[in-house]
Parts: sequence; structure tokens; C-alpha cells
Amino acid sequence: MDKLNCFNYCSLVILVVLTAVILSRRLLRGRRNRYFWNLLVVVLCSVIFDILAVHLDNGGGANVLEKYVAHGGYLILHNLSVPVYVFYLACLTDNMYKLRDNIWVQLILIAPFAFVLELILTTPFSHMIFYIDENSRYVRGPWFGVLYVAAAFYIGLGVIYALRCRKLFTRGQFLSMLAVFPLMVAALCVQTSNPRMRIEMFAHTVGILFILLMVQKPEERTDSATGFGKPSAYATDVEQAVYNKRPIRILLINILNYRLLLDVLGYMSTKELMNLVAERIAHVCRTELPKADPYYLDRGRFCLIVGRENFQRLDDAAQALCRMLAQDIYMQDMDISLQANLCILRCPEDLGDLKSIFAFSNEFEEFQRSGEVFYAEQILNDGRYLIRDIENIIENAMTNEGMSVYYQPIYSVEEKRFASAEALLRLNDEEYGHISPELFIPVAEKNGVIHQIGAFVLEEVCRFIASEEFQKLGMDYIEVNLSVAQCMRNNLANEILELLEKYHVRPEQINLEITETAVADSQNIMAENIRVLAEAGIPFSLDDFGTGYSNIRRMATLPLNIVKLDKTFTDLEENPRLEIVVRNTVRMIKEMQMKIVVEGIETEQVAKQFSDMKCEYIQGFYYSRPLSREEFVRFIRQAQ
Repeated sequence: MDKLNCFNYCSLVILVVLTAVILSRRLLRGRRNRYFWNLLVVVLCSVIFDILAVHLDNGGGANVLEKYVAHGGYLILHNLSVPVYVFYLACLTDNMYKLRDNIWVQLILIAPFAFVLELILTTPFSHMIFYIDENSRYVRGPWFGVLYVAAAFYIGLGVIYALRCRKLFTRGQFLSMLAVFPLMVAALCVQTSNPRMRIEMFAHTVGILFILLMVQKPEERTDSATGFGKPSAYATDVEQAVYNKRPIRILLINILNYRLLLDVLGYMSTKELMNLVAERIAHVCRTELPKADPYYLDRGRFCLIVGRENFQRLDDAAQALCRMLAQDIYMQDMDISLQANLCILRCPEDLGDLKSIFAFSNEFEEFQRSGEVFYAEQILNDGRYLIRDIENIIENAMTNEGMSVYYQPIYSVEEKRFASAEALLRLNDEEYGHISPELFIPVAEKNGVIHQIGAFVLEEVCRFIASEEFQKLGMDYIEVNLSVAQCMRNNLANEILELLEKYHVRPEQINLEITETAVADSQNIMAENIRVLAEAGIPFSLDDFGTGYSNIRRMATLPLNIVKLDKTFTDLEENPRLEIVVRNTVRMIKEMQMKIVVEGIETEQVAKQFSDMKCEYIQGFYYSRPLSREEFVRFIRQAQ
């Protein structure tokens, strides 16, 4: 009785279509894709051999050698598909590196298939697995059941492994992976009870579809344009590496002039350009780092996750890629130059927790080092990322009196005395010591703690102004910085006025500083807060003037009393042309009826230059560094 090949033909069509889709969409990059591709190829070849074997059996004839090849090839590949699937599971959970490190585990995993392979290869002589009888018919041998035992071993191993690693998958992924095993078993039972129904490989094919749609999810994990992993895939793979404690290296690649290219070329052309960049990165992966996983994190940011097997080659590969990216790309009748950052991050040596790794991946682009390869440890050692849990440090400082207010004296040129001071926040941690505001203020603004910090500083300043020792100093006011986030609060004005009333502080004794960025981005809420506070008699200063793109019209419409020139204006000795800019800036501010504070003065000569320009106030290390409250009181008393 002839065997039915219809299910095999259906499987062949499905698998050929899947193969075409994967090749056309370049879904072969990355370990997960490569292991899935291996599984797909094994199942596809199994189907081809099964079709050939059935065709030869149905056709009759004495073609014994062809039948041995067809049946032997089918049995080898069919039995190989289950262990390949188990290895695919290990890849999904990022545990392949553990298998490579343990020779005994490798032997246990390989031994059953190696034994089966030997039996199948020797079966033309031993007839242990199958043989072709005198009538040219396929007959199962006495040891055919060994194939089922080996398959059962791998199926059981796969189920146990999937159960142990279920936390690394979503519910849908977990169920889809487990469903493959009962599907195989059910098909085997059907085919055993009805040998005419060649349905086993169809079950494998359905399993492949399950995995592709529910686990691989190419539309969610793979960027269709570059063939690289998406940011979500990068996040998942890094999370698995950290969970499994797998040592990895991350090569971060950032095109620094991406935004400029976007403005000049437009979206579609820039997208095409990034595809060309991806091709250069893919070339390095093929030639230097064949097992690296590439990702495109958008906005001109790429990265590679490199396993231990390529650690020694990473430095040379990074240098090669750096040289390759430095070469112009010819596009739209012009040579386009790329400015690229390349940084090697070691995990867990440099960073070992997810939050720090993701933060570094997102923010390393701020380090403008175009045209060279640098290492994360160079950045981490400067303190910015050495502090791993800045949010908890801020919280501990708030609850355990780790924050304090310092005061830097401001000298009045006209009155020849220290007439005011700027309040500056300091944070001291038991482990890390003094932490710069440049590190913790941006974090505080992101998580909203900046409002508590701002309230703390204002209250400390008001408490100081209300004290008897401050009254004896005879100072005019204290300057307090307001962040952009604080200015955007609806009830900011009422909170400040209530605080002044609580400590009986006159409005003119507080001077509120807002940054140039805040002025440029001024919104209705911010403008209303400033208006209410100004009408209550509180003066305002514009801080850090000259550090950004000054919005002169906005500055002219706000009730500002003082403009603070940033320290970048003080390099008059090194840049004579800057003096022309400074003198005209000073004249403009004075004609707008505002006073000037010059920050960052460190030498007597520069202090004299700005005094000669009739700037009213001077602040800087030339007079004093920021001082604690006790030191500040002592300093002012000695200066009087």
C-alpha cells in the first residue's frame, strides 16, 4: 500500500516560503536567528529526504542504494531536529556559554545522537535500524526503537529545561515552546498506528511556525531595514545575560552627526544612509566577530553584544570598524562624512546591573570622542557612572541629613563689600563622599525629587536669613537657584510666599535665579510664577547667560533684575576678540536697566577688567570658594 506524501508536500511549501522570507528580510543576524535558521534547515532537509524516501518506496524498483541514502538521511535529520531544538532553547535563555564550559554536559547531550548516528550509518551492513529486503522494501530493524528512546531523552530534557527557565519567557512564548513537544509525540503516535500517513514532519513544521510567530517574533525583534535587532531585542538579551551572569562585551556605536544628517538629507535618505552603516557593521561581524549579535537602537545608535568566544578579537574588530566608519559614504552625488563614537563596555566588570547598563547605553553619546575607540572604564572612572544607584543616594541624603546648603560670597564693586551670596546645594554620601550637583540634579529632575530638594534649599536659606547672625552681617540678599522643573509647578509662587511669611523674610532678601535654558523654554506656567513672585517684590536673576542659544526677546519681556555672565566670558587673556563680545554684551544688558554678576573670576587681573567695565558684582574663587554656613559667617565677619 502506497504511503501518502501530501502532508510532506504541505510542509515543503510552508518551509520554502519561510526560508524565502527569512533570506529576503535578512533575518539571519544574531545568535537567536542563527539557531532558528539551523532548526529550520534541519527540518526542511528532513522533509526533502522523507519525500524522496516515500517516492522511492511507492515507485518500487531495485534502487537499493538510493533507498538507503533517502531513509538514512531522513532518520539522521529527523532525529537531529529534536536536539537542535533543545540547543535553540538554550540559546533563547542565553545559556549556551554554560554548555561550552562544561565538557561533561556536552558529552551527555551529544552521546544519544552520536550513538543513533553511528547505528544509522552502519545500518546498511548491520541492519540494526532498518534494511531493504530482497523485494526492495523498507523494513525496520530490531533496534529501531532506540531512535524513539533518544528522541524521548531530548524531549524530556527540553521540557525540564523550559520549565526551569520559564521566568525568562512570556506566557505565550512558554506555552508555544512546550506545545512543540506534545505535537511531535501526537504525530508520532498517529504515524505509528497508520504508517501510510507521513505526518511527523508536518507536526515539526507546525512547531516551526509556532516558534516563529510566538517566540522569534521577527516583526517585534528585528529591524526590517537593517536586519539588526530592535531596542526591545537588545533590552531582552541584555536582561537575560545579566540574569544568567553571562560575561559579555557591548560595543556601542553612535553616529554623532545623525541629527545634522537628518536635517540635511531628510528622513528617507538618512534611513538609507543608516542601512549603509549597518552593512559596514555587518561586514565586520562576518569577518571579525562572527558570533556577535548586532542591534540598531535608532537615532544613529548601533551596538554589538559579543560573547566570550570573541573577547580577544573585539579590540581589533572595533579599531577596524572605526577605520571603516571614518571612510566617506558616496550618496546622492556627494561624499558624506560620519562622526562616530565607539565604546567598549564590559559586563559585569564595568557595569553589572540592568539599570546602569541601559543608562550607559542611552547616554554615552554625550561623550564627544569622534574617530576613536574608547572604553567604558575611562568614563566610569570619572565618577559619573561609578555611582551606581544615584536615586537611592539622593533618597538617603534627604532622610539622613546628607544634604547641606553652602554659600559663595558675591562682591559688590560699587560698595566694595560682600553684599550678597549664592546658595549652593551639596550632597555628601558615606560611601562616595562629595557628589557633584551635575550628577544628581539631572536625576532628581527626572524622578521628581527636585521639588523636595528645592523646598529644602529655600527653607534653609529662609531660616538663615531669619537668624540673628545673618542680620548682623548686614548683607542685602541671598540668591537661590530654581530648576526648570520647579518653575513649571503650578503652586510654586504660593509655596515660596508662604515660606517667606513663615520665617518673616522680606521679599527683597531673596533673589531667585532662573537659567538661560528656562528662559528659552519658558511656558505659560513658568511665566505666571515669575510674574506673581516679581509683583510680590522678589527680584530675579538670569543665571549662566551665554551658555546656550540666548532668547533675547524672551529675556527682555521677563521681570529680570540681574544677569549673571557665565565663566566662559572670563577667558579674556587667552582670547582678545572675546573682549569685544563681552564689552558689547555688558553695554546691552546695562541699557536694558539690569545689573551684572560675573561668575568664575579666579584672578585679580580678570576681576579688574570687569570692574573697569562697570560690572556691579563679581563672584568666584578669587574671593572665596563656596562655604558652609558657619564658615561663611566667619568669612564675612573677617572681611568687614
